Amino acid sequence: MAEYGNKKVLVVSEQEIAHLNEVMKSFNSNISVAMSYVRHTQKLTFRELEKRFSGINGNTLKRYMQQSYQSMRPIHIVAAYSWVTMVPMTAFYYGFKIKEFYRGMDDNAVEALICLGRLPTEMLNQFLNMIFSMLSDTSKSEFLEFRQKLESEYGVIEDHSDLLPPEKLDIEEFAIDYYRSVAVTARQFRKEYNISVETASRLIGLSEYQYHVLEDINRIVPMPASIGFRAKLGFKLDSHANFTSAMKTFPEFHKLRQVQHVRDSLLVEALRRLKHHERGPMTKVLISLSELYK
Repeated sequence: MAEYGNKKVLVVSEQEIAHLNEVMKSFNSNISVAMSYVRHTQKLTFRELEKRFSGINGNTLKRYMQQSYQSMRPIHIVAAYSWVTMVPMTAFYYGFKIKEFYRGMDDNAVEALICLGRLPTEMLNQFLNMIFSMLSDTSKSEFLEFRQKLESEYGVIEDHSDLLPPEKLDIEEFAIDYYRSVAVTARQFRKEYNISVETASRLIGLSEYQYHVLEDINRIVPMPASIGFRAKLGFKLDSHANFTSAMKTFPEFHKLRQVQHVRDSLLVEALRRLKHHERGPMTKVLISLSELYK
């Protein structure tokens, strides 16, 4: 992003848009694979998932998790599913490469991390302290620096029991709140960076008409999950969580996304600093903890 005078300007090249179009060709398949992987890892049946939502049935969710299903996966469905499973929304964009989201972790550690969304903050801090005590002085200093920088940007990790999803999430109410927030924040973002509707629509893969609908707070129309990933890549954002910051019915969802980012980042950073022979036993501790909170 550049600045001219007092105005921020985002310049997007044709090459960047072409690259995005190429990257997104397998997006629907990636989403289905990741959603299915999380369901299997958490040992959730479709019957159990049905009980966690109202307004969507198990058969519809099953179709979204099938690679052969050609229709789009709506972004509000992926968001709601990420909340119910307590897995960061961005992780679902990775598909077969979901393990890359948890960089440097082995299969066992990744599966444990996917099941740790409900782990109490006090227990998480105790686990981090255990790892910290095993690090060299240099690694301790580097980890502390990483943690301070992360928490200065996103806030310190805190008790998130009040950010858990409702026992039964109303998918229609969630969709209304989600898309209204996107409409408000997308328009603010576009105006702040002097981005035209034509550029914004091409960047996130919508027609100009669809983009106008996206920014209309009075029209609730399901949009493809790909718009989130394209926005993150195309606008070069560290996160697209700000687009949920205007949610009023379910503000806990937005807050949780920030908390999840801090929790997961700290766990992965701490684990990767262990020596190989230390990481295995600590991963077993992590797996034991994950079993308690599935």
